[in-house]
Amino acid sequence: MKTIFFLLIVFFTTVTLTNAQTQEKKSRKEIRAERQTEKMKEIKNILKEKDFVFRPTHAMPMGGGSIYLNYSFDLKIKGDTIDSYLPFYGRAYHVDYGGRNSAFDFTELAEEYKMEKDENGYVVDFDVKKGMDNISFTFKISEQGYATLNVISTNRQAISFYGRIEAPEEE
Repeated sequence: MKTIFFLLIVFFTTVTLTNAQTQEKKSRKEIRAERQTEKMKEIKNILKEKDFVFRPTHAMPMGGGSIYLNYSFDLKIKGDTIDSYLPFYGRAYHVDYGGRNSAFDFTELAEEYKMEKDENGYVVDFDVKKGMDNISFTFKISEQGYATLNVISTNRQAISFYGRIEAPEEE
């Protein structure tokens, strides 16, 4: 009698533990959907706060093919301040005398910052005046953080960059 009672207790304990484990286990599809939802919320928040970093992986100049970039290049936006360290490939129509830095290596204030939601994600536009050069930046950002940056300058050919939008690293 004692062995039957003991076996019943072990059986019910095993069944309850198994049911609890299967209820907590989520499918890969559910886990991926949760991650995507979290990423969408993060992207929306950092764009609203105007506090994000664009890390380009490819540059696409007007006159040539795609150029792979390493991860040392970035464009940081914090409020109205733009800290750009991006390369330039293409034709320059006017260069400042003695200029040794890249055309897009600067820290300036953004003018006319606009963020709009569209059917595929977000569009962020702003302009920067650097000396005699007016530079227009247009981001097309997916809800998952992939972004294309189109840069149009009055003194240079247009260039595009492809990469990701991220939250800034804590210092």
